[in-house]
Amino acid sequence: MALITRRRFARQTGFAAALYGSPLRAHGWLGLIDADKRNGARLDTEAIRKLASRIDGHVITPEASEYDAARSIFNRAFDRRPAVIVRCADPPDVARTLEFAQTKHLPLAVRAGGHSRLGFGMCDCGVVIDLSAMKRVEVDTGKRVARAEAGVLARDLDTATQRFGVATTSGGCPTVGIAGFTLGGGEGRLMDKYGLACDNLLSAQVVTVDGRQVEASPSSNPDLFWAIRGGGGNFGVVTALEYQLHPVNQVLSGALTYPAGRIPELLQAFVKFLAGASDEMDAFAQLLPSQQGRRLKIDVCYCGEPQIGNNLLGSLRGLKPQDDSVKIVSYLEAQAAGGFLAAPVAHFQTNLFLRELSEPAIHAITTAVNDAPATCKIILVPLRGAVSRVSPTDTAFALREPGYEIDIAGVWSAPAEKVEVVRWVQATRDNLQPFAHGVYINQLGDTSEQLVRSGYGPNYARLVEIKKKYDPNNVLRLNQNIKPVSPSNA
Repeated sequence: MALITRRRFARQTGFAAALYGSPLRAHGWLGLIDADKRNGARLDTEAIRKLASRIDGHVITPEASEYDAARSIFNRAFDRRPAVIVRCADPPDVARTLEFAQTKHLPLAVRAGGHSRLGFGMCDCGVVIDLSAMKRVEVDTGKRVARAEAGVLARDLDTATQRFGVATTSGGCPTVGIAGFTLGGGEGRLMDKYGLACDNLLSAQVVTVDGRQVEASPSSNPDLFWAIRGGGGNFGVVTALEYQLHPVNQVLSGALTYPAGRIPELLQAFVKFLAGASDEMDAFAQLLPSQQGRRLKIDVCYCGEPQIGNNLLGSLRGLKPQDDSVKIVSYLEAQAAGGFLAAPVAHFQTNLFLRELSEPAIHAITTAVNDAPATCKIILVPLRGAVSRVSPTDTAFALREPGYEIDIAGVWSAPAEKVEVVRWVQATRDNLQPFAHGVYINQLGDTSEQLVRSGYGPNYARLVEIKKKYDPNNVLRLNQNIKPVSPSNA
């Protein structure tokens, strides 16, 4: 079986031995796959045929030529093979697929941009709700509002809004999906001035696990609206998002890269620089490998008057960077420069949140990077400005104190390299743990109930109650999962 659409199904009088020219074979999942050993649920070709007859989008099975491309995700560390991928055309497709997965007792994954650090957009032997075909963006210039479907990527949203000289906080990696990015919080270049992506969310269209299509906003299902602003995909499948836009056109953007061997001095200077910087200045630091040793790279994006931004950078330029690429560019060009990982690759990344870069913390970071494998790095993302002026309980995203989100990451191209990378990432996280006060859910490459609770802090108990209301059977569990069980009974 290959790719099937509802319209094509309706045109056909029946299914013969082939669809789209691919024969039905009695092997693999087509020979009846045991998708859930706990309850013996089985998926057969007739079930797929009935599903396809109800779907306006595409149903992709392992027989399809595009199956491997459809199951490919950003983190190449995961190679999962779902029984069926439903590339939804609209919310009713999402509702029908949710019903199918539950009726058949199959694992369910939801994929938008496919950037989940843990590969949650795919599953083995189950059903994938693929939102990637839902890519419509509408911009209301009068209200400065953008409405984007859940398959939209950061570059799609930026391109659409920049035609009118406006933008909202979106991902630094052009190919990250706006849905998962926003639902987990959403750090971006405009967050110091305008807040996180979830802070700019005005409303969302959500399909609940019981198939209802509802709006989440301050006036409609406000509990759900609160939960999806940081609580991830635990409560329903978001199919469209509405954002507040802001006037953004040209920015001062680029990077300052320093020679090896000065990490403690440069990190202290970075802290001092941020203390005197206005909200228009976004900056994050990366500790990168080089043949000469570990170097510090500071990426900046200033969305105010360029001359003022250049003046602010005077202290960093006084430290004699080896390379200085900061210049006036369009915001779209600044965004297109890429994120922490420029292309799909096998990687492991985790994080923690530090309230300050104290001397002991800087020493631990320096020691870690000096001992790191060549393919590993540490990224320091300040949370400040508008992000820190929201109460921790106003949204599910709880990291509202000024501080630093520390991402610890490594990549590998061969399996033999994986062990060393994972060991270093985990050891570095453990060594920094004494300084930590939480984690950022979106950047976790590992998961546990303890980490999830740490990520949501004082909001966890409320999130559990909302989970019980909207997903009591934990259908949407392939995520940084909030279990519908009271914390005291967990």
